[in-house]
Amino acid sequence: MVEMVMEASKQKQITYNTIGNIVTLFCQWMILMIVPKITDFSEAGVFAVALSICSVLNVFAMFSLNVHQISGQYTKYTENDYRATRLVTITLSFVLCLSVILFFDYSLKQSLVIVMYMVYRNLLHYTYLHTATLQLRERLDHVGRCMILEGIVSFVSFVSLYYFTHDLVLSTAVMAILGGGVFLLTVAYGYRKVEGRGYPWHRAERSAVSALIRIGTPLLLSAIAPVVITALPKIMLQAVDGDEITGIFSTLSTPTIVIPTFILGIFTPFIVHFSKISRSGDIMLLRKQYLKMVCLVLILGALCYIISRIAAGSVFETIYGHEIVPYVGYFEILMVGVVFFSIGMWGTTVLITKEQGKAAAMASMVSIAISAVIFFTVIPEHGISGATYGLLAAYGIFGLIISLCVLFLPLSKNISQGPDA
Repeated sequence: MVEMVMEASKQKQITYNTIGNIVTLFCQWMILMIVPKITDFSEAGVFAVALSICSVLNVFAMFSLNVHQISGQYTKYTENDYRATRLVTITLSFVLCLSVILFFDYSLKQSLVIVMYMVYRNLLHYTYLHTATLQLRERLDHVGRCMILEGIVSFVSFVSLYYFTHDLVLSTAVMAILGGGVFLLTVAYGYRKVEGRGYPWHRAERSAVSALIRIGTPLLLSAIAPVVITALPKIMLQAVDGDEITGIFSTLSTPTIVIPTFILGIFTPFIVHFSKISRSGDIMLLRKQYLKMVCLVLILGALCYIISRIAAGSVFETIYGHEIVPYVGYFEILMVGVVFFSIGMWGTTVLITKEQGKAAAMASMVSIAISAVIFFTVIPEHGISGATYGLLAAYGIFGLIISLCVLFLPLSKNISQGPDA
């Protein structure tokens, strides 16, 4: 009976977490889809570049410590240690944001959109710090509900204001305040309900924060690969072909991200499970479980590809008209690539549960180096076609290298021992 209740709880967490991830992603995707309908593809290009830049900078805000926080289960560092570290890394992300704006000499409008989107994402990232505690208390279903509400509020606030004002900066700022604020407040409510108190506020040890920064540095490098590989083609394409082509490419590529979002939504509740396997020292079981999930990803990816082959052309033409029709074939290619991207993303998470952040970082750096060579070779000459096929190759390389590390690297000798090891 107890096992049945636990299984029902796991299914509930998976269901709501998956739906929450998909809704919040879908709402951001819909913003990108609607912007060119209200104004034009140039405006979509400005917004897409802001998202791409922030996706890289947000890695510095997170320092990839969320998975470490969950798998560590507060056996060594307290929740307050993680909170103090998150405030430091969020500050770092804003400093880097301003540095990037000055380096690339973006216009005032582009700069303000980037800053406002950074505010929005960092409100979410601060709140994610406390969703880890809810996950450890097996209340990921509440997090999923909060994500659903946040996605809807962000979408409605942005689109409503943009429709009447055509002001990209103001719309992004309002989305940041309302969407980010709603997520912060609703998660805080769930936290108080589960823990019986609000967020603890006491002085963290400076040594603990320094230690977490050192731990997070290789994890940061491991998380850089997927965002850089995804963002670099858009940034390069804007420099080569301008905002309009970048907007078209972003319009086609953004919907594909539903696949890794869906997959990570399903697999996130299993992070604790994989960390327990790692602490038990059963490398064969870990490999077996990982390969099962890779097979599941491939099956889901094949189904999504079949659907895209059947429906993508008519859907894009209905929404955007004949202007986008010559480019729709690229969407199907990107759908294939993002399956390998999903495998790499989940593989990186498994490496972190094995406490092999340095290996993940090295694998990511190799992936970025190879991908950069590909992009700089094909995009200047072939434009959007080069960006598409280059991204396919880059995703494939990333997924392969990470998977080889998961399967063939032995467990870390220094892996932390939890209470149930």
